Amino acid sequence: MRINFIVAKTKSERDAINLFLTRHNSRGPGSKTGYVAYFAATQDGKMIAAAKFCPLHTPQAARFFAGQDWRNVYTLQRLAARYPPKNLLSKFLSWCLKQMGRDPRVHYIATYADPSTCNSDTGQPHTGAIYRATNAVYCGLTESGRVEGYILNGQRHSMRKGPKTLTMTDIPLSARILRGQVKHRYCWAVGSPLVKRLRLRALRQRMARFSYEPVYQPRLLVKAIKRTLDNLKKAWKYAGKFIPG
Repeated sequence: MRINFIVAKTKSERDAINLFLTRHNSRGPGSKTGYVAYFAATQDGKMIAAAKFCPLHTPQAARFFAGQDWRNVYTLQRLAARYPPKNLLSKFLSWCLKQMGRDPRVHYIATYADPSTCNSDTGQPHTGAIYRATNAVYCGLTESGRVEGYILNGQRHSMRKGPKTLTMTDIPLSARILRGQVKHRYCWAVGSPLVKRLRLRALRQRMARFSYEPVYQPRLLVKAIKRTLDNLKKAWKYAGKFIPG
């Protein structure tokens, strides 16, 4: 079964990726305007993985990763897969990063892993394992509490409206505020081999103070404990013993 990696160049290809992300990414398809790079992996003509990249959302966030080079920081905005073969996702992501590195505007690619959400296939919290597998530099945890959006009439809205970032005064009083959870930050250096090494060295020096520590939200911790207890009950049952309730 042949697997192909493709760069989406036509509107129909981009629409197909947006539809795939709508179905398989809990945060939806992401940006559809401005500079957005679309990539996909297909197997026997069917899409099994997709990714989107765009400029990082705010100058403040970009400066954290690259300082004065902040205008050249982009982000992995969306990544999703549907029953991919083993190790495919890391290979696909590495290929995407290589393609992005060919663009002279892109020096760094940042991304975030939200441990308050979990993988629908494994039930495990998102901690960024796929990013570490592709040699991303760990950049510490974000601060919680930042307003990321709001819900109005049952529909979620982002704080970004085109080139503008909304303020609290722009949000209707009847809306429900969505505040961000603590997230893991990661970043890749991209470019030609020599330039990439120089950028990577600078990135590692800036992020040397951080070390990865798992962070679990209480809601997911309860789920993990319940899943462990359920597995223990099943094990005892198969052993011919009975555990009440």
